[in-house]
Amino acid sequence: MQDRVLEYPASGIWPPKLPKCFMIEVAQFCSISMTTFLPLLDSPWRALVVLAIACVVTLVCTPFVRALAWRYRALSFPDARRTHAEPMAQWGGVAIFVGVSIAALVWRAPSWEDFRLLAPSASVEDIRQTAQTVHLSTYFFGCGLLMLFLGMADDKYELSPLLKVLGQLLIAGLLWSGGFRINTLPFSEGLQLLNPATSFVLTTLWILALTNGINFIDGVDGLATGVCAIAAGSLCVIETVKNAPWAATAAAAVCGACLGFLRWNKHPARIYLGDSGALLLGFWLAAIALAAASKTAAATTLALPLLVLGVPIVDVLWAVVRRTLAHQAPWRADRGHLHHRLLARGLSPQKTVLVIYAFSAALGLVAVLWALRG
Repeated sequence: MQDRVLEYPASGIWPPKLPKCFMIEVAQFCSISMTTFLPLLDSPWRALVVLAIACVVTLVCTPFVRALAWRYRALSFPDARRTHAEPMAQWGGVAIFVGVSIAALVWRAPSWEDFRLLAPSASVEDIRQTAQTVHLSTYFFGCGLLMLFLGMADDKYELSPLLKVLGQLLIAGLLWSGGFRINTLPFSEGLQLLNPATSFVLTTLWILALTNGINFIDGVDGLATGVCAIAAGSLCVIETVKNAPWAATAAAAVCGACLGFLRWNKHPARIYLGDSGALLLGFWLAAIALAAASKTAAATTLALPLLVLGVPIVDVLWAVVRRTLAHQAPWRADRGHLHHRLLARGLSPQKTVLVIYAFSAALGLVAVLWALRG
């Protein structure tokens, strides 16, 4: 099927060409913002600006990514499990990564100013905060880039499930080595410290569950993107309440990128997240939760993300149980996911998405209220 001649569809999305003056103005705006008023903003306002920049950048660059996917034939072809009737561009994760990366400049992670503050002449507090920001951002984007490449390879070449899981395990191990980990026994108020082996196992399971959970629900136009936007927005509020500025701004950037991408991914979709986007978003959401969990008691830091991300977590756990009881490999695809069941009951793709959005928003609201009550 992939050997047939395919032409890039000219209609349905704007041509991926923008005036050079427009791109220069965008760059100048980001530069001026980063060096003037943004460093003076409090964390909640900075998170809103980060969200807006990630949204706009992703919105603008998605048509370019779509053209790139068509050029290199990173396409999703119709089959019995998919709902689209024509080949669709993938590699949506590239647009998400670009949007979040550009927004990262706003929260200075890292910049030359950050490295200057690491000099011996800087204060101890400046060194501590700057080193933490640079460290978290390096692993966040470095490991995220590896996950993006893994997903892009799968979108293009359809990697075997075993190879994908091995790749995810290696990236999860690298993130764990960077300090993104569960250090205490959940619901022990931080009193029960975990040994490195147990910490590694729990952290890896957390990362794999979320990474594949988002991938599993990516079966209807706009579903995974919208759920991730709701989850990231909820995490942004929660981490702001908990005075965790790095996690809050990272979540805001992910939320903004999802909202910008949703413009092209909602029904009828012009481009799909693909494994590059679904794996990246699930991985980043897991990392944001771990960034806070590695510093405080897992009882308070993981309970709320578990609630916020309840839909993909329950879906992936039920998929594993369902396939195991049917004597099938856990990674074997089927039509038993939540969105498949709603579609089978006669709901349209749009109504199916709205129902799952409502579930996700309700869980996110409960988690936010829980955080506000302390």
